[in-house]
Amino acid sequence: MELKRILARDARSANEKAVAQYGPDVMVISTSQVNGLTELIVAVDLAPLTPEEAEPFLKTDFVRPHSLKPTPKFDVLLGQTLEHNKRSSRERQATQVAKPLVEMSATPASRMATKAKSVSHTSTKPVVEESEVVKAQEHDSLRGKEIVALVREELASLRREFKLGQQMAAWQGNMPLPPALNPLRDALNDAPIPVALRALLIDSIKDHDNLADAMGALHRQLSHAVEQEQAETPLTGMHVLAGPSGAGKSLMVARLAQSAAVQHGCEQVMVISFQDQRAGAWSQTQLLSAQSGVDCFRATSAATLKLLLEEHAGRRLVLIDIPGVQMNERLADIRAIQAGVQCHAVVPADASAATLRRVFENTDNPWASLMLSKLDEASQPWALLQFLTEKTLGVSVASRGERTADLVQDVVLSDLVQRALEHLPLASPDDMPSAARDAALNNLAASKLSQIAARFQPETTGLSHE
Repeated sequence: MELKRILARDARSANEKAVAQYGPDVMVISTSQVNGLTELIVAVDLAPLTPEEAEPFLKTDFVRPHSLKPTPKFDVLLGQTLEHNKRSSRERQATQVAKPLVEMSATPASRMATKAKSVSHTSTKPVVEESEVVKAQEHDSLRGKEIVALVREELASLRREFKLGQQMAAWQGNMPLPPALNPLRDALNDAPIPVALRALLIDSIKDHDNLADAMGALHRQLSHAVEQEQAETPLTGMHVLAGPSGAGKSLMVARLAQSAAVQHGCEQVMVISFQDQRAGAWSQTQLLSAQSGVDCFRATSAATLKLLLEEHAGRRLVLIDIPGVQMNERLADIRAIQAGVQCHAVVPADASAATLRRVFENTDNPWASLMLSKLDEASQPWALLQFLTEKTLGVSVASRGERTADLVQDVVLSDLVQRALEHLPLASPDDMPSAARDAALNNLAASKLSQIAARFQPETTGLSHE
């Protein structure tokens, strides 16, 4: 088979020309445009050679006599080629290492130290790169194991919630509620609320007969349950920010650094990334620190961290960012270096119960405060609300948005409660049954009338409720 090239002004003319020259069975290989013309590459079958035409080729060295040994197999040839390439590579590396040594012996003593330094640096560079690759692989392996463990804990938590929900279903079925509160009870059952908290909320609305009063009771009860003394914003001293991966620790560190730089000056603030082997983590820390003008350092070991802390002991604020992988081990290393360091837990506002349990299950970590991230993304913060009702841990700061200036220092937990109640899947009046809709509207109207009538007290205006 032979390839032929055809040029014409368009594709139709090129096809007609190919059929006219090589017959209707011609095979088109490719079509392209060349200098405004259509180029057609076609394949044409060659005519078989006559014995007289093939005789010169039969007399060449391509025909191997039968007396010679047969050609080795492909795998044998491949092995021989690989072995030859390895041998050549080793010889080439030995020549490259020996050449600088010969030059160093021929140079004066003043240049010998410089040559030796360059040779040692060249020889150790591959070792350093290999160690970094090994550390990155170990980090990925540990991160994968922690993800699997977190998934298992999430599944176990779902099983426990399902069993508790089955046990609570019978109790809730025997609890009589006014018809106007049935949509609210259904919304509480459909929302991702822990079973214990859901039972408490349903029990608190059984004494009300309209939806508005029931929602107000829920808001007051939750706001009172999560109300705690707010912790101080970490603007001086040495602080460590820890939490699960993806919680926004690096961005929270940048926000705190920027706020402290405005108050103390950027030269008094320092950020340290401690043993974070994630791809791109150090670059992200550098970019975020550059926005506020503070110094950032990277410590890959406990010894390096100790040297950095001793060298910059005069800084007003030191922020240490640690990865989510092996969080408890990193905190133990930092506490062994600096006993007075304060540790802060950074969790997203919509964190699950299993995530909160993993962060706070270790009692050896004395947390100074709780920092909430991603407030703008949290529509169902029920697990966090239950955690705040059970733990006495003050919230220091919070964040919303993606900018470093989006730092909330005056955190109001009642706003979090309001956000959770606003996103309850309450059915609209059009979706309710007619009887329930009429009862809800009547109760709402009665509630509004009572509120209006309460403004006109009989002793001041002489009017009665009638």
